Amino acid sequence: MGSAATAIASTMKTSLNSRPCDVPDQLGTFEQLMSFVESNRLPPGHVITRIVVDGDEWDEVAESQRASSPLTEIELVEFYSVRTIDLAREGLEDATQLIPALADDLLETAALLRGDDFQDGLGVLYECIELLDWYVNLVTAVDIIFSRNDPEFRLSPTGLEGADSLDPDADFEALSNAESGPELKTFAAIDNLREKLLAMEEAQKNNDLLLLADLIEYEIQPIVKLWASEAPVLLAKVSREGGTA
Repeated sequence: MGSAATAIASTMKTSLNSRPCDVPDQLGTFEQLMSFVESNRLPPGHVITRIVVDGDEWDEVAESQRASSPLTEIELVEFYSVRTIDLAREGLEDATQLIPALADDLLETAALLRGDDFQDGLGVLYECIELLDWYVNLVTAVDIIFSRNDPEFRLSPTGLEGADSLDPDADFEALSNAESGPELKTFAAIDNLREKLLAMEEAQKNNDLLLLADLIEYEIQPIVKLWASEAPVLLAKVSREGGTA
Protein backbone atom coordinates (compact mmCIF):
# COMPACT_ATOMS: atom_id res chain seq x y z
CA MET A 1 0.00 0.00 0.00
CA GLY A 2 2.73 2.49 1.04
CA SER A 3 4.97 1.76 -1.92
CA ALA A 4 2.07 2.16 -4.33
CA ALA A 5 1.15 5.56 -2.84
CA THR A 6 4.77 6.66 -3.15
CA ALA A 7 4.88 5.57 -6.76
CA ILE A 8 1.77 7.56 -7.56
CA ALA A 9 3.01 10.63 -5.66
CA SER A 10 6.30 10.55 -7.57
CA THR A 11 4.43 11.28 -10.82
CA MET A 12 3.54 14.76 -9.53
CA LYS A 13 5.70 17.50 -11.00
CA THR A 14 6.80 20.63 -9.13
CA SER A 15 8.33 23.81 -10.47
CA LEU A 16 9.76 26.95 -8.88
CA ASN A 17 9.80 30.12 -10.98
CA SER A 18 9.14 28.05 -14.13
CA ARG A 19 12.06 25.68 -13.49
CA PRO A 20 11.81 22.04 -12.36
CA CYS A 21 11.95 21.69 -8.59
CA ASP A 22 12.95 18.33 -7.14
CA VAL A 23 11.09 17.24 -4.00
CA PRO A 24 11.23 14.00 -1.98
CA ASP A 25 8.86 11.23 -3.02
CA GLN A 26 7.80 10.56 0.58
CA LEU A 27 5.93 13.88 0.96
CA GLY A 28 2.26 13.08 1.45
CA THR A 29 0.22 16.31 1.54
CA PHE A 30 0.23 19.75 -0.01
CA GLU A 31 1.11 21.25 3.38
CA GLN A 32 4.22 19.07 3.57
CA LEU A 33 5.18 20.04 0.03
CA MET A 34 4.75 23.74 0.83
CA SER A 35 6.85 23.45 3.97
CA PHE A 36 9.63 21.60 2.15
CA VAL A 37 9.83 24.09 -0.71
CA GLU A 38 9.88 27.07 1.66
CA SER A 39 12.59 25.52 3.86
CA ASN A 40 14.78 23.84 1.24
CA ARG A 41 14.22 25.23 -2.24
CA LEU A 42 13.48 28.97 -1.97
CA PRO A 43 16.47 31.20 -2.79
CA PRO A 44 17.69 33.25 0.21
CA GLY A 45 15.59 36.34 0.83
CA HIS A 46 12.66 35.12 -1.29
CA VAL A 47 9.01 34.57 -0.41
CA ILE A 48 6.37 32.62 -2.32
CA THR A 49 3.84 34.93 -3.94
CA ARG A 50 1.85 32.62 -6.26
CA ILE A 51 0.89 28.96 -6.24
CA VAL A 52 -0.76 27.32 -9.25
CA VAL A 53 -2.09 23.77 -8.82
CA ASP A 54 -3.08 21.93 -11.99
CA GLY A 55 -3.68 25.27 -13.71
CA ASP A 56 -5.76 26.73 -10.85
CA GLU A 57 -4.21 29.60 -8.88
CA TRP A 58 -4.69 29.12 -5.15
CA ASP A 59 -5.09 32.05 -2.80
CA GLU A 60 -4.38 31.89 0.94
CA VAL A 61 -7.88 30.60 1.66
CA ALA A 62 -7.50 27.76 -0.83
CA GLU A 63 -4.06 26.91 0.56
CA SER A 64 -5.49 26.66 4.07
CA GLN A 65 -8.56 24.66 3.02
CA ARG A 66 -6.54 22.20 0.94
CA ALA A 67 -3.49 21.88 3.16
CA SER A 68 -4.23 18.20 3.80
CA SER A 69 -4.88 17.38 0.14
CA PRO A 70 -2.95 14.23 -0.86
CA LEU A 71 -0.27 14.81 -3.45
CA THR A 72 -1.50 11.68 -5.21
CA GLU A 73 -4.44 13.81 -6.41
CA ILE A 74 -2.20 16.52 -7.91
CA GLU A 75 -0.32 16.45 -11.22
CA LEU A 76 1.52 19.79 -11.24
CA VAL A 77 2.31 22.43 -8.59
CA GLU A 78 3.91 25.69 -9.77
CA PHE A 79 5.50 27.94 -7.16
CA TYR A 80 6.51 31.53 -7.92
CA SER A 81 8.65 33.66 -5.63
CA VAL A 82 10.14 37.14 -5.47
CA ARG A 83 12.77 38.75 -3.30
CA THR A 84 11.36 40.17 -0.08
CA ILE A 85 13.11 43.43 -0.92
CA ASP A 86 11.34 43.67 -4.28
CA LEU A 87 7.98 42.92 -2.66
CA ALA A 88 8.56 45.68 -0.10
CA ARG A 89 9.61 48.12 -2.80
CA GLU A 90 6.52 47.34 -4.88
CA GLY A 91 4.29 47.95 -1.86
CA LEU A 92 5.94 51.27 -1.06
CA GLU A 93 5.73 52.36 -4.69
CA ASP A 94 1.98 51.80 -4.48
CA ALA A 95 1.89 53.60 -1.12
CA THR A 96 3.39 56.80 -2.54
CA GLN A 97 0.23 57.06 -4.67
CA LEU A 98 -2.39 55.52 -2.39
CA ILE A 99 -1.55 57.18 0.93
CA PRO A 100 -1.89 60.82 -0.27
CA ALA A 101 -5.24 59.84 -1.82
CA LEU A 102 -6.23 58.23 1.48
CA ALA A 103 -5.61 61.52 3.29
CA ASP A 104 -8.09 63.22 0.93
CA ASP A 105 -10.62 60.40 1.32
CA LEU A 106 -10.53 60.75 5.11
CA LEU A 107 -11.46 64.42 4.88
CA GLU A 108 -14.32 63.52 2.57
CA THR A 109 -15.44 60.83 5.01
CA ALA A 110 -15.50 63.27 7.92
CA ALA A 111 -17.60 65.73 5.89
CA LEU A 112 -20.08 63.02 4.90
CA LEU A 113 -20.46 61.82 8.49
CA ARG A 114 -21.37 65.35 9.60
CA GLY A 115 -24.10 65.65 6.97
CA ASP A 116 -27.11 63.81 5.67
CA ASP A 117 -24.96 61.37 3.68
CA PHE A 118 -23.51 59.68 6.74
CA GLN A 119 -24.28 56.20 5.33
CA ASP A 120 -22.05 56.99 2.36
CA GLY A 121 -19.47 58.26 4.81
CA LEU A 122 -19.49 54.95 6.68
CA GLY A 123 -19.02 53.11 3.39
CA VAL A 124 -15.98 55.20 2.49
CA LEU A 125 -14.66 54.79 6.03
CA TYR A 126 -14.62 50.99 5.77
CA GLU A 127 -12.54 51.27 2.59
CA CYS A 128 -10.18 53.72 4.30
CA ILE A 129 -9.70 51.38 7.26
CA GLU A 130 -8.77 48.53 4.91
CA LEU A 131 -6.07 50.73 3.38
CA LEU A 132 -4.90 51.84 6.82
CA ASP A 133 -4.52 48.20 7.86
CA TRP A 134 -2.65 47.40 4.66
CA TYR A 135 -0.13 50.18 5.17
CA VAL A 136 0.39 49.38 8.85
CA ASN A 137 1.14 45.77 7.94
CA LEU A 138 3.46 46.86 5.12
CA VAL A 139 5.50 49.27 7.24
CA THR A 140 5.65 46.81 10.13
CA ALA A 141 7.01 44.09 7.83
CA VAL A 142 9.49 46.48 6.21
CA ASP A 143 10.70 47.60 9.63
CA ILE A 144 11.25 44.00 10.80
CA ILE A 145 13.10 43.03 7.62
CA PHE A 146 15.40 46.01 7.23
CA SER A 147 16.01 47.22 10.78
CA ARG A 148 17.42 43.80 11.60
CA ASN A 149 20.32 44.37 9.19
CA ASP A 150 20.53 48.18 9.27
CA PRO A 151 20.32 49.84 12.70
CA GLU A 152 19.86 53.21 10.99
CA PHE A 153 16.96 52.13 8.80
CA ARG A 154 14.43 54.00 10.95
CA LEU A 155 16.44 57.21 10.84
CA SER A 156 15.62 60.07 8.50
CA PRO A 157 18.41 61.17 6.14
CA THR A 158 19.12 64.86 6.73
CA GLY A 159 17.67 66.98 3.96
CA LEU A 160 15.50 64.19 2.52
CA GLU A 161 12.64 64.24 4.98
CA GLY A 162 9.66 64.86 2.71
CA ALA A 163 8.01 63.81 -0.49
CA ASP A 164 8.83 67.09 -2.23
CA SER A 165 12.55 66.69 -1.61
CA LEU A 166 13.01 63.13 -2.89
CA ASP A 167 12.39 61.49 -6.25
CA PRO A 168 11.94 57.73 -5.68
CA ASP A 169 13.28 57.03 -9.19
CA ALA A 170 16.48 59.01 -8.67
CA ASP A 171 19.98 57.78 -8.00
CA PHE A 172 20.20 57.06 -4.25
CA GLU A 173 23.80 58.16 -3.84
CA ALA A 174 22.62 61.28 -2.01
CA LEU A 175 20.62 59.12 0.35
CA SER A 176 23.63 56.90 1.05
CA ASN A 177 25.89 59.86 1.75
CA ALA A 178 23.41 61.86 3.81
CA GLU A 179 23.91 62.10 7.54
CA SER A 180 21.30 60.41 9.69
CA GLY A 181 18.83 62.64 11.46
CA PRO A 182 16.05 61.81 13.93
CA GLU A 183 13.88 58.72 13.59
CA LEU A 184 11.24 58.83 10.90
CA LYS A 185 7.92 59.70 12.54
CA THR A 186 6.04 57.00 10.62
CA PHE A 187 6.99 54.29 13.10
CA ALA A 188 5.83 56.14 16.23
CA ALA A 189 2.71 57.27 14.36
CA ILE A 190 1.74 53.66 13.70
CA ASP A 191 1.84 52.90 17.41
CA ASN A 192 -0.22 56.03 18.06
CA LEU A 193 -2.71 55.06 15.36
CA ARG A 194 -3.83 51.94 17.19
CA GLU A 195 -5.07 54.03 20.12
CA LYS A 196 -6.94 56.36 17.76
CA LEU A 197 -8.62 53.45 15.98
CA LEU A 198 -9.90 52.13 19.30
CA ALA A 199 -11.41 55.54 20.03
CA MET A 200 -13.05 55.51 16.58
CA GLU A 201 -14.47 52.05 17.21
CA GLU A 202 -15.95 53.22 20.50
CA ALA A 203 -17.49 56.31 18.87
CA GLN A 204 -19.05 54.19 16.14
CA LYS A 205 -20.37 51.70 18.67
CA ASN A 206 -22.08 54.60 20.48
CA ASN A 207 -23.38 55.94 17.16
CA ASP A 208 -21.61 59.25 17.86
CA LEU A 209 -20.99 60.24 14.27
CA LEU A 210 -19.85 63.78 15.08
CA LEU A 211 -17.14 62.48 17.42
CA LEU A 212 -16.22 59.89 14.82
CA ALA A 213 -15.86 62.61 12.19
CA ASP A 214 -13.69 64.72 14.52
CA LEU A 215 -11.43 61.75 15.27
CA ILE A 216 -11.02 61.07 11.56
CA GLU A 217 -10.25 64.67 10.61
CA TYR A 218 -8.14 65.78 13.57
CA GLU A 219 -6.52 62.54 14.76
CA ILE A 220 -6.28 60.05 11.87
CA GLN A 221 -5.88 62.29 8.84
CA PRO A 222 -2.77 64.11 10.19
CA ILE A 223 -1.11 60.72 10.76
CA VAL A 224 -1.86 59.70 7.17
CA LYS A 225 -0.50 63.01 5.87
CA LEU A 226 2.69 62.29 7.81
CA TRP A 227 2.87 58.84 6.21
CA ALA A 228 2.44 60.43 2.79
CA SER A 229 5.38 62.77 3.39
CA GLU A 230 7.70 60.00 4.56
CA ALA A 231 6.67 57.14 2.24
CA PRO A 232 9.10 58.28 -0.51
CA VAL A 233 11.95 58.23 2.02
CA LEU A 234 11.09 54.66 3.02
CA LEU A 235 10.87 53.73 -0.66
CA ALA A 236 14.30 55.24 -1.29
CA LYS A 237 15.79 53.35 1.64
CA VAL A 238 14.31 50.03 0.50
CA SER A 239 15.36 50.69 -3.11
CA ARG A 240 18.89 51.39 -1.96
CA GLU A 241 18.94 48.08 -0.06
CA GLY A 242 17.59 46.31 -3.15
CA GLY A 243 20.33 47.78 -5.29
CA THR A 244 23.04 46.46 -3.00
CA ALA A 245 21.47 43.07 -2.19
